Amino acid sequence: ALEDLDAGLAITNGWSRTARRLNDDFEVSVAMVPGKRCLGGMLELLMHCHYVVAVDDARFGFPEVTLPVVPVMEGCHWPLRRASKDHWPKVMELLLTGRPVRASNAVGWLVDYAGPLEDALGMAWSLASGGDHGIAMRPLEEGPLGDIAEPSELPEADSPDMEVARAAILECARQAGGVSLAEALEVQAKLAAEFLTGRACRKGVVGGEYTKTMKV
Repeated sequence: ALEDLDAGLAITNGWSRTARRLNDDFEVSVAMVPGKRCLGGMLELLMHCHYVVAVDDARFGFPEVTLPVVPVMEGCHWPLRRASKDHWPKVMELLLTGRPVRASNAVGWLVDYAGPLEDALGMAWSLASGGDHGIAMRPLEEGPLGDIAEPSELPEADSPDMEVARAAILECARQAGGVSLAEALEVQAKLAAEFLTGRACRKGVVGGEYTKTMKV
């Protein structure tokens, strides 16, 4: 994927279509995060569930901007479609800084319930089994989202490559969010795959690991 655009598109299309099954193919799907963290691709996968439940001190985040890569599994638009507009700056801050957020601080816009382990397990079961849980499913906006702004106060990027990644992620959010959900997968997949073959990614953490392990 770092050397061939078609290979990158196979990943960014295939992973996203698989993740969408959690939303499309089940009457109810529940993600349960019982551990310390849920980051990057795993968060992108689980955010496609109808509900996300976690222990309250679990950390959620998108470290892709620090690697740098553009989230390949719809991270640039799906969490925005599940959040109200007043929470969009929080989503964009996650995407553009790479800094994680505690689950208890993400309830209502990224997480649906956070609590102690036993309580979280009970809530996950109640949601999955149709029990009396009292939590409304966050809607998924299937139309264009409209204007997506950069947060007003972002810390300075750690490197020029991170600055490039920020611009690419913001543009991906705007383009994928500027079309319907049906069209957004192809838009995000193309932009994410194109970034994989670019200089910033090839010279970054992902590209460096690829060179060490594959170019031998």
